[in-house]
Amino acid sequence: MKNKNLSRIILWAGIVLLIGLLIAGCAQKPEPVVEPPGPTPEELEQARQDSIQAAEEAMLAAQQAAAKKAAMEAEQALLAAEQAAKSSLQVIFFDFDRYNLRSDARTAADFDAGVLSKYGDWQVLIEGHCDERGTDEYNLALGERRANTVKDFFINYGLDAPRFTTVSYGEERPATMGHGEDAWSQNRRAVLVIR
Repeated sequence: MKNKNLSRIILWAGIVLLIGLLIAGCAQKPEPVVEPPGPTPEELEQARQDSIQAAEEAMLAAQQAAAKKAAMEAEQALLAAEQAAKSSLQVIFFDFDRYNLRSDARTAADFDAGVLSKYGDWQVLIEGHCDERGTDEYNLALGERRANTVKDFFINYGLDAPRFTTVSYGEERPATMGHGEDAWSQNRRAVLVIR
């Protein structure tokens, strides 16, 4: 009986083992992983070309921005230099009842002519002024002679005559108020106004 029992156990063990093998064999096998296809050589070349073009466009934009900034800075520097040049123009002073250029007036006029020669597009109004002595008519005529003397100096220097106009204010616009030589000497003058 022991053999019979043993045979049955072996038989049942074989059946269980067979069922187990059948179940294991029927289990789903995992699907193989399919990787997406990589870029084609044409796509790789297009991506490279796009990258190069984007880099070139960025470089061009940076160069244009730098050039624009440099141009603006240069323009600001030119405007500052021009303003400094305008501010450097000197007043030309005259002796009492005279319209000829004394030595210090020639030096001032020579300096002004040098500045004006650098800025050929400037239009210049030359104002003639007098001190309070003399009649209004006389001082207007004297102021006009002073302005014309300076204009003639500039023309003889080699500057173009059409750039210059003259006006006389006589004693109407004193630079310094007062009734003595200190004030009068400051009022006998020619002043350049850049327009």
